[in-house]
Amino acid sequence: MPAQESNTLKAQYAQKVTADLEQNTAEQERIRREISSLQEKLSGLEQDHELLVGMRAALGDTGTVPAPRRTGKKTTTKKTAVNKATKKAAGRKTAVEAAKTVSTGEKAPSLSDLIHQHLSGQSEPLTAGEIAKALTAAHPQRNISDNLVRTTTERLVAKSRVERTKQGSTVYYTVSKQDDSASTTASADQGTAAVGG
Repeated sequence: MPAQESNTLKAQYAQKVTADLEQNTAEQERIRREISSLQEKLSGLEQDHELLVGMRAALGDTGTVPAPRRTGKKTTTKKTAVNKATKKAAGRKTAVEAAKTVSTGEKAPSLSDLIHQHLSGQSEPLTAGEIAKALTAAHPQRNISDNLVRTTTERLVAKSRVERTKQGSTVYYTVSKQDDSASTTASADQGTAAVGG
């Protein structure tokens, strides 16, 4: 085979391999995004399930509760066992919290309210992970994940209650200045009404 023909063939193979690599990488990224989105949805559904089970228990319904079905390989690692135990404990705490809420007539604050309240008390911007960590410490009875906090905080951004800033690849959140001033004005009005009344 002449050298020129060999070089042309080599170049064609190199081009094909490069194109295949780019396609493979793009497909991996698409699937990662899909998995991330599905994990967020699953996390929300798991939290809703625990809340509903707790409310059902608080209402005195002792019927059998359908457990979420798991598919795929079962892993019996120590970490998995710890995660299951933690989730069970969180589920029991959520049930207790729901029972207290039903019996006292109090409404548990929404995650949106908790995030907004936490950010209002901060002087520095926070990442979704930092917010999740602080809220998990403050509310151990609730099942709060980084993904859930990120999704909920992004909803607050969409409602202009929270502002998002990006530094490199890291996203930080702060309370929206207009939302913060509106809540300060409302608090001042309530204080004036209380003093006046």
